[in-house]
Amino acid sequence: MGKARTDKLGQMNVLKSRMQLLCHTIDSLDETSDIEDLERLAASLDQLKAKVLRYAKDMKEHEESESGS
Repeated sequence: MGKARTDKLGQMNVLKSRMQLLCHTIDSLDETSDIEDLERLAASLDQLKAKVLRYAKDMKEHEESESGS
């Protein structure tokens, strides 16, 4: 596994990169795609959603810690 990103810019870059990869995957779908391709796409979407929610939580915690200082 990779190192967790904690800086906001790094997190945004990770999300952009993941989204670009997903867009490329979606573009590659065609009439030869099968259920496994769609299941992999769904899993990738779930992973991206989890990462977005994790980063949002990190940002909220960071903002709260700054305002409480």
